[in-house]
Amino acid sequence: MRAREWAVAASFGDPSEYGIPDPPAVRACRLDCGGLALSSEGDELFIAAERPVRVRR
Repeated sequence: MRAREWAVAASFGDPSEYGIPDPPAVRACRLDCGGLALSSEGDELFIAAERPVRVRR
């Protein structure tokens, strides 16, 4: 739900003008096995995928 708020607020100006905080910083890295991992500012992994696949929306 927060992502939708950021997208809508960004369409009409600066999200901070509407009281919406900045999105968290997320870092993506590739694993040795070809997987993908996401980590937060403190380098703590919070999600990882060993065999990610492309999807079409």
